[in-house]
Amino acid sequence: MTSNNLLTAVLVIAILGWIIYRQNQWRPFDPARMWRGPLVLGIVGVVMLASADNAPAIHTVDIALLVFEAVLGLAVGALMGALSKFVRQDGQLMVRTGAFASALWVVLIAARIGVDVIAVDIGAKAAVSAGAIIVLLAVNRLGRVLVISARAERLTGSRPTVRAH
Repeated sequence: MTSNNLLTAVLVIAILGWIIYRQNQWRPFDPARMWRGPLVLGIVGVVMLASADNAPAIHTVDIALLVFEAVLGLAVGALMGALSKFVRQDGQLMVRTGAFASALWVVLIAARIGVDVIAVDIGAKAAVSAGAIIVLLAVNRLGRVLVISARAERLTGSRPTVRAH
Protein backbone atom coordinates (compact mmCIF):
# COMPACT_ATOMS: atom_id res chain seq x y z
CA MET A 1 0.00 0.00 0.00
CA THR A 2 1.45 3.35 -1.01
CA SER A 3 1.42 6.37 1.27
CA ASN A 4 -1.11 8.01 -1.07
CA ASN A 5 -3.44 5.00 -0.75
CA LEU A 6 -3.01 5.02 3.01
CA LEU A 7 -3.83 8.73 3.16
CA THR A 8 -6.91 8.15 0.99
CA ALA A 9 -8.07 5.29 3.23
CA VAL A 10 -7.62 7.38 6.38
CA LEU A 11 -9.46 10.32 4.78
CA VAL A 12 -12.38 8.17 3.65
CA ILE A 13 -12.62 6.39 7.03
CA ALA A 14 -12.60 9.75 8.84
CA ILE A 15 -15.32 11.19 6.57
CA LEU A 16 -17.42 8.04 6.83
CA GLY A 17 -17.02 7.93 10.62
CA TRP A 18 -18.14 11.55 10.88
CA ILE A 19 -21.13 10.92 8.59
CA ILE A 20 -22.24 7.83 10.55
CA TYR A 21 -21.85 9.63 13.86
CA ARG A 22 -23.89 12.63 12.67
CA GLN A 23 -26.64 10.64 11.01
CA ASN A 24 -27.23 8.74 14.27
CA GLN A 25 -27.83 11.94 16.27
CA TRP A 26 -31.19 13.67 16.41
CA ARG A 27 -30.67 16.89 14.47
CA PRO A 28 -33.04 19.70 13.54
CA PHE A 29 -34.27 19.33 9.98
CA ASP A 30 -32.43 22.14 8.23
CA PRO A 31 -32.34 21.87 4.44
CA ALA A 32 -29.47 24.34 4.09
CA ARG A 33 -27.23 22.26 6.33
CA MET A 34 -28.32 18.99 4.74
CA TRP A 35 -27.51 20.16 1.21
CA ARG A 36 -24.11 21.52 2.22
CA GLY A 37 -22.56 18.07 2.76
CA PRO A 38 -23.32 16.57 -0.66
CA LEU A 39 -22.37 19.84 -2.35
CA VAL A 40 -18.99 20.15 -0.61
CA LEU A 41 -18.16 16.46 -1.02
CA GLY A 42 -19.17 16.58 -4.70
CA ILE A 43 -17.00 19.60 -5.44
CA VAL A 44 -14.02 18.14 -3.56
CA GLY A 45 -14.40 14.78 -5.30
CA VAL A 46 -14.67 16.25 -8.79
CA VAL A 47 -11.70 18.55 -8.19
CA MET A 48 -9.67 15.60 -6.87
CA LEU A 49 -10.70 13.49 -9.85
CA ALA A 50 -9.78 16.18 -12.37
CA SER A 51 -6.73 17.83 -10.86
CA ALA A 52 -4.58 15.08 -9.41
CA ASP A 53 -0.94 15.37 -10.43
CA ASN A 54 -1.23 12.08 -12.21
CA ALA A 55 -4.92 12.37 -13.10
CA PRO A 56 -5.77 9.27 -15.10
CA ALA A 57 -7.52 9.52 -18.43
CA ILE A 58 -11.18 8.63 -18.16
CA HIS A 59 -12.13 5.79 -20.49
CA THR A 60 -15.46 4.16 -21.29
CA VAL A 61 -14.95 1.46 -18.65
CA ASP A 62 -14.25 4.15 -16.03
CA ILE A 63 -17.47 5.93 -16.97
CA ALA A 64 -19.45 2.68 -16.81
CA LEU A 65 -18.07 1.83 -13.37
CA LEU A 66 -18.55 5.40 -12.10
CA VAL A 67 -22.16 5.46 -13.36
CA PHE A 68 -22.83 2.08 -11.72
CA GLU A 69 -21.37 3.36 -8.46
CA ALA A 70 -23.34 6.60 -8.68
CA VAL A 71 -26.64 4.77 -9.24
CA LEU A 72 -25.92 2.39 -6.37
CA GLY A 73 -24.79 5.25 -4.11
CA LEU A 74 -27.92 7.24 -4.92
CA ALA A 75 -30.16 4.22 -4.30
CA VAL A 76 -28.50 3.36 -0.96
CA GLY A 77 -28.72 7.03 0.07
CA ALA A 78 -32.40 7.13 -0.87
CA LEU A 79 -33.02 3.98 1.18
CA MET A 80 -31.19 5.59 4.12
CA GLY A 81 -33.48 8.60 3.73
CA ALA A 82 -36.55 6.36 3.58
CA LEU A 83 -35.50 4.60 6.78
CA SER A 84 -34.80 7.86 8.62
CA LYS A 85 -36.96 8.75 11.60
CA PHE A 86 -38.64 12.07 12.36
CA VAL A 87 -39.85 13.47 15.68
CA ARG A 88 -41.10 16.85 16.81
CA GLN A 89 -39.23 18.37 19.71
CA ASP A 90 -40.16 21.83 21.01
CA GLY A 91 -41.98 22.52 17.74
CA GLN A 92 -38.90 21.66 15.69
CA LEU A 93 -38.85 18.77 13.23
CA MET A 94 -35.91 16.51 14.15
CA VAL A 95 -34.42 13.76 11.99
CA ARG A 96 -31.90 10.96 12.29
CA THR A 97 -31.00 8.09 10.04
CA GLY A 98 -30.42 5.54 12.78
CA ALA A 99 -28.34 2.43 13.20
CA PHE A 100 -30.18 0.13 10.78
CA ALA A 101 -29.94 2.60 7.91
CA SER A 102 -26.32 3.28 8.83
CA ALA A 103 -25.66 -0.43 8.42
CA LEU A 104 -26.34 0.09 4.71
CA TRP A 105 -22.86 1.57 4.54
CA VAL A 106 -21.65 -2.03 4.57
CA VAL A 107 -23.49 -2.61 1.28
CA LEU A 108 -21.96 0.49 -0.26
CA ILE A 109 -18.45 -0.31 0.99
CA ALA A 110 -18.70 -3.90 -0.28
CA ALA A 111 -19.83 -2.63 -3.68
CA ARG A 112 -17.01 -0.09 -3.71
CA ILE A 113 -14.45 -2.82 -2.96
CA GLY A 114 -15.95 -4.93 -5.75
CA VAL A 115 -15.72 -2.02 -8.19
CA ASP A 116 -12.12 -1.45 -7.09
CA VAL A 117 -11.19 -5.09 -7.77
CA ILE A 118 -12.86 -5.03 -11.20
CA ALA A 119 -11.40 -1.63 -12.07
CA VAL A 120 -7.85 -2.71 -11.21
CA ASP A 121 -8.27 -5.90 -13.26
CA ILE A 122 -9.43 -3.99 -16.34
CA GLY A 123 -7.19 -0.97 -15.92
CA ALA A 124 -9.89 1.60 -15.10
CA LYS A 125 -7.65 3.95 -13.13
CA ALA A 126 -10.08 6.87 -12.74
CA ALA A 127 -12.66 4.57 -11.11
CA VAL A 128 -10.24 3.66 -8.31
CA SER A 129 -9.12 7.21 -7.56
CA ALA A 130 -9.73 9.01 -4.29
CA GLY A 131 -11.87 11.55 -6.14
CA ALA A 132 -14.22 8.79 -7.31
CA ILE A 133 -14.66 7.61 -3.71
CA ILE A 134 -15.48 11.13 -2.50
CA VAL A 135 -17.96 11.60 -5.37
CA LEU A 136 -19.61 8.30 -4.34
CA LEU A 137 -20.05 9.67 -0.80
CA ALA A 138 -21.52 12.89 -2.24
CA VAL A 139 -24.02 11.01 -4.42
CA ASN A 140 -25.02 8.85 -1.47
CA ARG A 141 -25.64 11.93 0.68
CA LEU A 142 -27.61 13.49 -2.19
CA GLY A 143 -29.96 10.49 -2.33
CA ARG A 144 -30.53 10.69 1.42
CA VAL A 145 -31.20 14.44 1.38
CA LEU A 146 -33.63 14.19 -1.53
CA VAL A 147 -35.75 11.56 0.22
CA ILE A 148 -35.60 13.20 3.66
CA SER A 149 -36.59 16.57 2.17
CA ALA A 150 -39.54 15.02 0.34
CA ARG A 151 -40.65 13.20 3.49
CA ALA A 152 -40.33 16.36 5.59
CA GLU A 153 -42.45 18.22 3.06
CA ARG A 154 -45.19 15.58 3.36
CA LEU A 155 -44.97 15.62 7.18
CA THR A 156 -45.18 19.39 7.50
CA GLY A 157 -47.49 20.00 4.57
CA SER A 158 -45.18 22.70 3.26
CA ARG A 159 -42.04 22.87 1.23
CA PRO A 160 -39.03 23.41 3.52
CA THR A 161 -37.27 26.71 3.01
CA VAL A 162 -33.54 26.94 2.76
CA ARG A 163 -32.23 29.57 5.17
CA ALA A 164 -28.91 31.26 4.73
CA HIS A 165 -26.59 30.99 7.71
